[in-house]
Order: sequence, then structure tokens, then C-alpha cells
Amino acid sequence: GEALRADFQKHLELVQREMPFHYIRMHGLFHEDMMIYREEAGQPILNWQYVDLVYDHWLSIGIRPFVELGFMPYDLASGDQTVFWWKGNVTPPNNWERWEWLIQQFIRHIIERYGLDEVRRWYFEVWNEPNYPPFWKDADFEAYMELYERTARAIKQIDAALKVGGPASTGTSGVPGQAPWGKEFLAACRERNLPIDFFSTHPYPTFHPADLEGKGYMTWDGPDRLVVDLCGYEKTLAEAGYAHLERHYTEWSSSPSPRDPTHDTAFMAPFIVQNNWRGQGHADSLSFWVVSDIFEECRVGDIPFHGGFGLVNIQGLKKPSYHGYWFLSRLGEEVLSSGDSFAVTRHANGNLSILLWNYCHYSAEGNDSRTVEKAVGSRQLYDMFEQKPEKQFTLRLSGLRGNVRIQTTRFDREHGSVLDAWLDMGAPAHIRREDLAVLRQKMELDVSVQRLTASSDAWTCTVQPHGVTLLDISESAL
Repeated sequence: GEALRADFQKHLELVQREMPFHYIRMHGLFHEDMMIYREEAGQPILNWQYVDLVYDHWLSIGIRPFVELGFMPYDLASGDQTVFWWKGNVTPPNNWERWEWLIQQFIRHIIERYGLDEVRRWYFEVWNEPNYPPFWKDADFEAYMELYERTARAIKQIDAALKVGGPASTGTSGVPGQAPWGKEFLAACRERNLPIDFFSTHPYPTFHPADLEGKGYMTWDGPDRLVVDLCGYEKTLAEAGYAHLERHYTEWSSSPSPRDPTHDTAFMAPFIVQNNWRGQGHADSLSFWVVSDIFEECRVGDIPFHGGFGLVNIQGLKKPSYHGYWFLSRLGEEVLSSGDSFAVTRHANGNLSILLWNYCHYSAEGNDSRTVEKAVGSRQLYDMFEQKPEKQFTLRLSGLRGNVRIQTTRFDREHGSVLDAWLDMGAPAHIRREDLAVLRQKMELDVSVQRLTASSDAWTCTVQPHGVTLLDISESAL
């Protein structure tokens, strides 16, 4: 339902304007908020108007649906178990044939509205995190496989070229490199000869133990966890005979918690840069969760920076995670060199873009969500990270035939970190309009330009802890 809100749509438009993504995925397509299905006197009634509003908007700004098929419409549900504040039903259908009919009516509708060529470029993912009991009743694998089989076959009966996959399992607290239900799902697909075009799972890098009183908390794995996961999934696919499948990891962030205060910190910019850079070639997509803090799974957060998942907060302020993706979007098509915390790329016009970062992982002492919770709204949040010095990078300039222009775009806690600017204001729970205008200035990156002559032989750049710097180098007429 959030996708129907004008303020959420503005946030998505901002993202697409400045760093366009190709696809977007959402929960709740078949939830009551979307009003797509009801029964009267035992007869189904369909209404696609809200779905049309959402998809029309997305396509108008250049982003396609990665369709998550769920949750269960209330009148089609076999039980009353729900998840989230907005109560998405997580039980199997009470009538499997009617579920298949619903899926086929949905597919026929979007093909009629958007055309077969367009819809063939979409992806259809069956459910969300069914290995997690709150999201699928009893985490029943056999019931999920029936859902997958019936759904996939129903879609393929409409058009065999439509792309369907799963199991969309959550890797939270899982064994590193092993996708929960991955081996079982692929084996069942092989045994039953089920259609599958892509494999999906959610590689969150966290563990969720319990303390002596049985209360759960969260810790974070090492800085290489994403690469370990992606390489492990590749091995699983190869061993199952499915190395040819597309690999779409349809949720990912630094944690699966919508109240993780580190989501708002400067840490997120180099976290996103480093993980996406290292993960290249091991995935067809890695989907950041989510666009905006207008996000109601656990109600909307009570303060402007509450640890929400979003690239932007409720007021539309760009968070450090936003800048992480912006930096990645500015890189050239050709990789010339890369190494520890740097990447050198070239654009088709010959200009260079060099990305530098200073990533600080969670420290051994601070790696505990109970510690983080005590630091909400204060600079003590940064105590949970390794305390590293600034990094110096030296750019060797050789073979210059003329002057060059270097544009430096800088992010760190003092430049572009809106959380730190909000903390400087005293962390107000409600931001006044005039203060919001100040934060909109503070959330932007620092940009400077220098020109070097052909006689220059080196140039040094310093990157602060939790910082990212982009150097755009081009010929200068001056």
C-alpha cells in the first residue's frame, strides 16, 4: 500500500532521477490494501485498479516490477495467521484451483495492459521467505513446494517465456554460504520437473542468538560475508545442475531489522560500495532493502532517524546508503584497475572515474544489537565500529599530454551524512521546517574542482573513516 502514497512516489522518483535502478520489488501485492480479490456469495471478484496505479507509475519513471506473488487474499486464505502491522496473511490458499485461477487472471491482465514483450522482461517470485515461520505457516516446505509448483505451472501455461523462480528464503542466522532451503528446493524442482528460471534468496549478514533469559538479539558476521554467501550459492547451483539459472538476491542490507540504528550511519556508504564492488560477477542482481523509510511493517518509526531500511528517511532526506549507490552509479563501463578500497574505471568518452573508500567494520566489542540500542540518538553509535585512521591514496600521473580537470566528490561524517547533521542539531524528535531546509543542504555531497598541469607527477587524496570519495578526471581546455 505504501507504493500508492504520493510521498513514497516522490522518494522513488528522486532515486530514479539521480541513479536509476532497473527493477523494484515489494511485499503485499495481493494484500487487502490493494483490494485485488474478494468473494461474494462464494464467487470471486477481481479489482486491479490499485495494482495498475502502482505499475503505471513505476514504468513511467523507468523501473520495472520484480513481482513477489503474495500475500494470501483474506477470502482465499486457509487460516488467519498474519505478519506485520498491516497483517499480511501467510497461510496457504483454501482452494488451490482458485489460487491458480487468480494467478492466471493477474498474468492475463498485466499482459493485456502492458504487452507481452514488456511482461516477458519482468520476474515472478513465488512468495517471500517461506522458510521463516512468521512469513509462511509453520515454514512448511512441502506446502511451499505445492504453492510453487501450482504457481509456476499456471504462469507458464499463459506464456512459457515468462520468468518464474524462488524460493526467496531468508539467510538470517543461516550457515554462511548456504541458502536456506536452497538444496531442497532445487532438488524438488529437479525431481518434479518444475519450471524455474531464476534462483532467489536473501543474504543478510547477521546472526540472531538469544541471551540467558531467552531474549533475542543480533550480531553481525565478518566483512566478507556477502562474497562467502554468493560463492556458496554458486556452488549449490552447480552441484544441483542449475548453474545456468539467473541469480537474483531479492533482499539485502546490513541487517534485516527495520529498527537497526546503524542503517542511518555513515557506515552504510562504504558498506554498500565495498560489498557491491566485491560481489561483481557473482549475481545477476542484488536488491537493496528498501527505497524509503515510509515503511509500515512495524509501523512508521517514531523519530526521523530510527534505523529504518530506506535510502531516504520519511522526510525525504538522503541517507548515507543513498550516497553509496550514487557513487557506484557514476563509475565507467571499463574497469582498469582495482584493489584494497579503490576502483579505477573508464567511460566510453575516455574520462576516468576513480572510487576510493575507507570501510570500518563492526568491532568485536560493539558487535551486539543490545549495545547499539543504548546509543540511539547519540554519537556513541559509532563506537560499535572499528576505529580506523584516515586513508591516503596517491594518484600517479604519467604520460599527460595536457592539463587535466579533477572533480572530487566527497562523503564522510562531516560531508553528506545527514544523521551526523541531525545529531549536531540535538537529535530533535520532530524536525522544524526551517531545520529541515538546513538538513537538505547538509545531506548533499561536497564537490570541488582542481586543474593539474602536464608537469604534475602525483596527486594525493585523503579519505576519512566511513568515507567515500569519487574522482572524475577529464581533459581540461585551460
